[in-house]
Amino acid sequence: MDGSSSNAPVQQLTAEAAAQLQEGIGLVLSRWTALQMAIENEWGGRDTGEKSNQLNVDIFSAFTQSKGAKFKN
Repeated sequence: MDGSSSNAPVQQLTAEAAAQLQEGIGLVLSRWTALQMAIENEWGGRDTGEKSNQLNVDIFSAFTQSKGAKFKN
């Protein structure tokens, strides 16, 4: 057994859907007041903006690299 809880087919994310997901994550983070204050005031150091960008990438990866997630061209 592979440990999966169902035999449902794996849904694939198109390149367009992946781009929309990435954009959506960016929009949510851009509206997060505390994060924007942290960036503006460099609460995370001089590279706070870069850390914010990495957060976007990490969240996207968490959704797209989870077990069973795949891209379709």
